[in-house]
Formats: sequence, structure tokens, C-alpha cells
Amino acid sequence: MFVISIIIGYILGSINSGYLIGRMKGIDIREVGTKNPGTSNVWHTLGKKYGILTAAYDIFKSLIACIIAIYVLDVSYYYAQFSGLMAIIGHCFPFYLKFRGGKGVATAIGMLPYYVSMYMSTSIPYDFTMIYLVLFLLSIAMLFIYITHLLSMLAWIMFPILGFACYVYYPGNGFNFFFLAVLTYLFVFVTYTAVINKKFPLKDKIFKKDWIRMILRLLTIAFLVFYDVFSQAISLLIISIFGAIFISLDFRRIFKRSTEVEREKDSFYRKDEIKKFSSISIYIMAFFITILVFPREIAFSANTFLIFGDIFGKVFGFGFGRHKILNKTVEGTLAYLGCMCLCGYVLYTILDISLIVLILGGLAAPITELFSIEMNDNFTVSIISGTVMRAASLAGL
Repeated sequence: MFVISIIIGYILGSINSGYLIGRMKGIDIREVGTKNPGTSNVWHTLGKKYGILTAAYDIFKSLIACIIAIYVLDVSYYYAQFSGLMAIIGHCFPFYLKFRGGKGVATAIGMLPYYVSMYMSTSIPYDFTMIYLVLFLLSIAMLFIYITHLLSMLAWIMFPILGFACYVYYPGNGFNFFFLAVLTYLFVFVTYTAVINKKFPLKDKIFKKDWIRMILRLLTIAFLVFYDVFSQAISLLIISIFGAIFISLDFRRIFKRSTEVEREKDSFYRKDEIKKFSSISIYIMAFFITILVFPREIAFSANTFLIFGDIFGKVFGFGFGRHKILNKTVEGTLAYLGCMCLCGYVLYTILDISLIVLILGGLAAPITELFSIEMNDNFTVSIISGTVMRAASLAGL
């Protein structure tokens, strides 16, 4: 029955609805448009109606294969997934089209509800955790789709977190490896397509300098790792060393002659930083203070908000900012808030911290960043966010 199920899966997958609809309309869909017999090419070549029909079958045929394996052939839930996976292979390599099929993206998407339902139904009592998580991530993804007008945000927002969640909530589950494999394939393909089609515009001149700062900011995650693996003292020592390096560079730059300062304007530093401390030095000082003053969980959370919030705000503000609010963009601020939701979820699963405390700290971060008009938000965000969380924690929330 298992062998029969995977054969059925391959046959169902190899039935290429885009190709068959094209033949009914008198064309070979593989020879027009992008020359791919998938949903997108059918949509743009033959119209929305045929595109929807193609998408419907391509998405559900892997799920149909699993259902036939379980309820008709009496194959176990675990082995039934291979029928669905064979449908993906059949879609990509149909035997009657000289193994020239589609990309398998829609068919792979059809496997996602199968895995989510398996996590729910194979638990006693039924576990709705993944359902709730999907709804939560879907709402955040819709926020980013509004910001960017890119449907690919669904994959970029949802799939990494779902892959993380399956190992958090269901460690050792036999579905994990295959679920993660499908998510990874979809994520890589969507990313590759977006890069090839240049769907992520980052043309702002400021970003040409800020990308180095963003990489440096991401590297400061190591400070938190040192705190977790070794101790608070070791982390503070390492932060102090890096802080001393950047502050010494600031002093060197501040006391340069005016002619040398002019040449610095096209360097790593911004124009408004030539004669004062750089935002990187201020950022490191805030990082140091946060780890020194606040308890471990709050320090981790506040600095995580600081690291990722500013990156999301800049990237989406530069790339998709359309409406101004104070000295920021609405889109950048919304992206900052969406990032706080994602970070808050991950932190809640790995740290011993109250959900209400995290929510308050996560809300405080983008609000502080938005209203830090006269102060550098690299300093204020983590300090104020940490203070809000500490106050909420002391209040017993």
C-alpha cells in the first residue's frame, strides 16, 4: 500500500494542469511567457480564471495524495507524507513531458496544511498551538505585505518561525525533518525569485553606508552569546574592549583638522557624525548599560529589540517608505513594530519572562525610536524598553 501510495502521488503530481489547460487553448505553455508550465505563467499568459484553476489543482494535489494514502489505502500518517512529497517530484518531473515540469512551489505549499494538521491531530488531546501560531504569523505577514506590496513576505515572515516552532513544541517528532525541508525549499525559491526579479529595492544613498553598520549590529549578538555561555562579567569586558576601540576612533576623528574632516564625509561615518561620537559608539554604550543594569532576561530582550528593530526600520523605511511621520517613515515604523512581534515570540519561547512584560517592552521600543527626535535612538531604545520591562516585572505583571 505504501508503494502504491507513492506511485499515486507521483501520477497526481505529474498531471500538469497548466500544460493541459494550455493545450485546450491551443498553445504549449512551455513555449510562451516564462516557458514554465506553472501557475504564474498561466496567470499572465491565459488570464486570471485559468491561473486560479491551475493554482487550485497544483496546491491541493499533494494534499489529495496524502488523503488518498490515509483514507483509501490505509497508510499511516507518517508514511502518507511521502505520497505528498512524490506529488511535488511528479510536478517538477512529469514523465510524459520529458521531465520538464514546473517548479513545485504551489504543490509544496499544499503540504504545509498537512504538516500543521499532523502536529495537531497526532497529539492527545488535540494541540492547536501551530494553528494559533500560523494565524499570528499570518497577521504579521499581512502587515509586511502592506508595507512592501510583496506576496513573498508570506514566506520570509512565516516559514523561518514555523521551522523554529516545530522543534520547540514538538522535539523529536518524525515530521520535523520533512516539514523543515519543505519550508526551506519554499523559502530559498521565493528568495531566489525575488533577487532575480529585483523585487527588493534598496537604492537609498544612505543605505550604501548603513549596510556596514547593520552587519556590525548583527555581530553584536555575540555579546549576548558570551553573556549566556560564560557570564555577565565576560560579556561586559568584551563590550568594553569594542567600545574603547570605537570611542578612541571617535576622539581621533573629532580632533582632526578641518581639511581632514572634509575628506571624512565620504567615509564610513555620516556627515553629522564627523565632529561628535558615532552612533556605533553610542549603541555599544547603551548595550553595556543594559547588560550591566537590568536582569538577564530583560537585558536579553531589550538588546534584541535594539539589534533587530533598527535594522528592520531602516531596511523597510529606505526600501518602501512612502509616508513621513516625524523624522521617520510610517512603513519603517510599522516594520519596526512587526519585528518586535517576531522577536517577542522567539524570546518568549526561550526565556523565562512574562508575555505581558515582553509586549510592553516591544511596544516601548518602536515608540521610543519614533519620538527620539533630539536624542540618538541607538541609546534610548534599549534603555527605555528595558526600564519599562523592569517596571512591569516589579509590578508583578
